[in-house]
Amino acid sequence: MLSTRHQNDFIVFDDNFKGYSTKYFNLPRHYEKYIESIMIPNGMVIDRLHKMAYDIITDYELIDVNEIYIICLLKGGFQFAADLFNKLQLYSCTRPKYTTISIDFISASTYINDSIGHDTKINPCTDMERFRNKNVLIAEDLVDTGTSLTNVEKYIRRYNPTSIRTACLLVKRRPDCPGYQPDYVGFEVPNRFIVGYAIDYNNYFRDLPVSNSILSLLCVCNEMHNERSIHNRVYTN
Repeated sequence: MLSTRHQNDFIVFDDNFKGYSTKYFNLPRHYEKYIESIMIPNGMVIDRLHKMAYDIITDYELIDVNEIYIICLLKGGFQFAADLFNKLQLYSCTRPKYTTISIDFISASTYINDSIGHDTKINPCTDMERFRNKNVLIAEDLVDTGTSLTNVEKYIRRYNPTSIRTACLLVKRRPDCPGYQPDYVGFEVPNRFIVGYAIDYNNYFRDLPVSNSILSLLCVCNEMHNERSIHNRVYTN
């Protein structure tokens, strides 16, 4: 059985943390009015991913696993999964015993606009039978209520993998729901709108430069909830 010693090993941002002023970062002009602050600069994300990758490789080595199958949850998880994949490969190459890292994809969505539904739409992008008797690591960008991850994990278990572990960049602090506790977490953040690093709002803000990393988006105006209004401002201004 894999160690769970890293489940509470992550960086916590308190509710009163306001982030860093946007004046110190380059932002696309059409998004400026929607961005309140920079919550996590890119360098901090990259450093944290290095430590997560090191911990993951070490834990699998302890049970003599030499092959890890990453399943990335699309769309938001692709940047995190790609960067984690590269760092896992990097650390694997430095070990006496090489660990093979592969990556596949599942499209999973529970959100409708900014609301969370009860059903998760799951569409695998590969033959799920290949995960039978394999060690699976699910890579997700952000855990809100945990609905998506819970349903995806149940779906994957139908194919009887040897083990399933989850690695998530962000976990929102939600006292109103039990949530989902991943095995590996980058950061615990307040319950606020988060965009950047491929995390989107209705497919907007996904194109924010990766160098800006995680950006905090506040609901300070009603028009943010109006997709047509955002589209008009972003693509016609």
